[in-house]
Amino acid sequence: MKEISRYLFVAKLICKERVVGLDDSERDQLDTWRGESDKRERIFSSLQNINVDELENRYEGIDVDRKWNNFKDLQSRKKRRVRMSVSVAASVCLLITGALWLWIKPSEDERVVLAEQGKQNNVSLVLANGETVDISNPQKGKVKLDQGAKLYEGKRLEYTRADSLRERELEYNELIVPKGTFYHLVLSDGTKVWLNADSRIKYPVSFGKGKREVSLHGEGFFEVSKDTARPFIVSTDRMDVKVLGTTFDINTYEDEGMSYVVLVEGLVEVFAGKGESRIITPGDIAKVNMHDVRAGIQVSKCDVEHYTAWKEGNFSFRNASLTEILKRVSRYYDVTIIREQMFEEEYYTGDLSRDVSLESLLSVIESSTSVSFKVERKIVYVQKKRD
Repeated sequence: MKEISRYLFVAKLICKERVVGLDDSERDQLDTWRGESDKRERIFSSLQNINVDELENRYEGIDVDRKWNNFKDLQSRKKRRVRMSVSVAASVCLLITGALWLWIKPSEDERVVLAEQGKQNNVSLVLANGETVDISNPQKGKVKLDQGAKLYEGKRLEYTRADSLRERELEYNELIVPKGTFYHLVLSDGTKVWLNADSRIKYPVSFGKGKREVSLHGEGFFEVSKDTARPFIVSTDRMDVKVLGTTFDINTYEDEGMSYVVLVEGLVEVFAGKGESRIITPGDIAKVNMHDVRAGIQVSKCDVEHYTAWKEGNFSFRNASLTEILKRVSRYYDVTIIREQMFEEEYYTGDLSRDVSLESLLSVIESSTSVSFKVERKIVYVQKKRD
C-alpha cells in the first residue's frame, strides 16, 4: 500500500480539481498517478460521479474526522485563489478523501508487504563498455577493472588514476550496492563516498577539467576533495547538490517520501524544482518533498549524528514510525516485511548497533511497542501482540 502521505496528497489534488481546478503542474502530477495502473484510473473515474447520499452509509467505521484534519493541514499551506463556501468545499473534499480511502485501504485481515527482499545479492560494477562485474568477493578470483582501479578487502573500491585536464569524452562506471550491505568508494579526485544499502552511484572513471559530477540513488555520505576550479555536483531525481570541498550526507530513498541533505562541514548549495536554490551551513538539513514538486526546499537545524549514524554502523531512531523503522530493517538485513493485521502507527526512539542480529533488533523494538515479530527465513511477519 502507498504511504498515507501519498494517499493524502492525491486526495488533495482530486479535491482541488473538483473545487477550484488545478494548475499545469498539479494536473501533470494527478495524471501521472492515474496512469500508474488501470485500477487508479477506474478509481478516479468513479470519484467523478460521486453521490453524497449514496456515500454517507459507507463511512461507518472510517475515522473520517482524523483524515479530514490531516487534509486541512496540507491545504492550510496553500493560498486559495477562489473564494467559496467553506461548508460546500469541505463536504466535497471530505467525501472524496473518505471514498478514496475506502478503495485503497487494506481490510483488517489483509496481509500487506511493507518492504521486500532485494532481487540482487552481490555488489556489482557496471563498466563503461556495458560489462557487469561482480566485486563482492575479489579474493575468489581476479576481477577485471579499469586501469587505475583497485579492490580492497573490506568492501572498498579505489581509483588512483590522475584526472585528465584535457577536454575529452568521459567514461562512466556505475556501482550498485544491494540490500544487506554497504560499500566504500574513492573517486579519482580523492573524494570519498560511503554508500548505504540499496544504493547506486554513477561516476566518471576519471574526471575532466570541468565540473565533477556524479548521480546518486539511495543514500551516500560524501567527503569531497577540495578543488576551487572544479565544483563537485551530486545529481538526484529531486535535487542537485553543489560543493567545492565539504562533508555531507544525502538521502534519496523513494519509499521515505522525502529527499534530504545533511551538512557536516563546509557549504552546500541545494537546487530543486524550477530554479530554486538554497545555501546551507553545518548542522542544517535541506528537505525536498518527493510527491509535491511545488513544496520547495525546506531548511532547518538538525541532529547531524542522528542522520549519519548509519555510516558508523548504527541505527538511530528519533520518534520514528514503526513503518519507517521496518523499511530500514528491510534494507539493512535484506528481508521482506509483511504486516499481518492493521494496527495504529507507533513511534520509537533509540540507538542500536547494526552489528546485532535481526532477531535481537526486533526483540528490542517488540519490547517497546504493541506488535510482535515472527521470522521465517528471509521474511518478517508483523502482528498485534495477543492480550
